[in-house]
Amino acid sequence: MNDTIKFPQLETDRLSLRMLTHDDIDIVFPHFSNEEVTRYVDTYPTKNADEVKELIDWGKGLLEHNMGMLWGIFSKGDGLFLGEVNYVARPDNNFTKTIHRCEIGYDMSPQYWGKGYMSEALRSVIPHIFTNTKIDRIEATIQPENARSHNVVVRAGFLKEGVLRQYVLWEGEYLDYVLYSLLKREWEAKA
Repeated sequence: MNDTIKFPQLETDRLSLRMLTHDDIDIVFPHFSNEEVTRYVDTYPTKNADEVKELIDWGKGLLEHNMGMLWGIFSKGDGLFLGEVNYVARPDNNFTKTIHRCEIGYDMSPQYWGKGYMSEALRSVIPHIFTNTKIDRIEATIQPENARSHNVVVRAGFLKEGVLRQYVLWEGEYLDYVLYSLLKREWEAKA
């Protein structure tokens, strides 16, 4: 790993957000193998430790290539793994390396849904993105049926931009996604 890049550990009242390592594989495997966790994302539940290792390595690769980050979300009280939040920088197009926007993604184990943990995590991650990167637009794409996720981004200040029709082809079926965004100036006005 690139030793010149320091991974930021974030803290909230109830949560500790930190980099996932290979030492976490056994802890996070039940989460990523849960069909309820992967239901609204374009990935299959993990089947073994090697697939979890690949996911953790993907997160490390984001950091190493200065293209984003992946945080594991842990409960401060008991150190339980609750879920993850990540962002991936998106170039403006294929011909430039200009990056001013990113897509945020997240998931939480079902037993922790409805407790405000993801909203709390985003209240830490969003300021980090806007104050420590050149990102000035954060996007979230959410399947229409994922009501919990829609609520999370709205609470975080995101605005709905519209529906991306047949945005993803998944298992032979076209899926619509709803696009939300949060601009740095909007976040600054509320902060």
